Amino acid sequence: MKGKIKTVYHGSTCQGLKKIKKNKSTHGEAWVYGTLSKAISTIFISNRGSDLYYYLSGDGTENNPVILVERKENMFKDIFNVSGSLYTLSGENFISGKTSWSAEVVSEFDEDVLHEEHINNVFEKLKELNDKGELKLYLYPNRPTFIPKDNSDLIPKVIRWWKRGLNIEPFFKLYPELEEQYLKQLKENEE
Repeated sequence: MKGKIKTVYHGSTCQGLKKIKKNKSTHGEAWVYGTLSKAISTIFISNRGSDLYYYLSGDGTENNPVILVERKENMFKDIFNVSGSLYTLSGENFISGKTSWSAEVVSEFDEDVLHEEHINNVFEKLKELNDKGELKLYLYPNRPTFIPKDNSDLIPKVIRWWKRGLNIEPFFKLYPELEEQYLKQLKENEE
């Protein structure tokens, strides 16, 4: 799909950038990450969130809208109370299918910034995007029925992280009430 993408977005707390440089992440490759959705890149302006803090799905298309769910009360006020910039980049060098998420595209090159939009407060911007219908924002305790209220849907993911050797201590700090359930599922998984 390289060369067919017109515009890509990239969110960062760093402002005034003229070039987005490649960065090595959990995928092990040095890439510039981008999304086809302004809403998703706005979420990624904050580098403090993760799957432990929210449920995020969708790619921003009409058939697959962006859904963002707050897992515990006031988590969004904490992690999204930041300012930053939403950068527009040329999609010419970006490739889809290199990560497991269809909304994410990557470039193997440092990328020039075409446009910068300053975001004073990411949390307020997310509420604005929700009002415009560009994402579906669920603030705690509201959530879609497919996400359990106790956040136990995180357990299989955390087990996969543990098997890959990743640090899962933050999970136990945020969700001590799920430790027993985690250990039970881990044991069942090993049998």
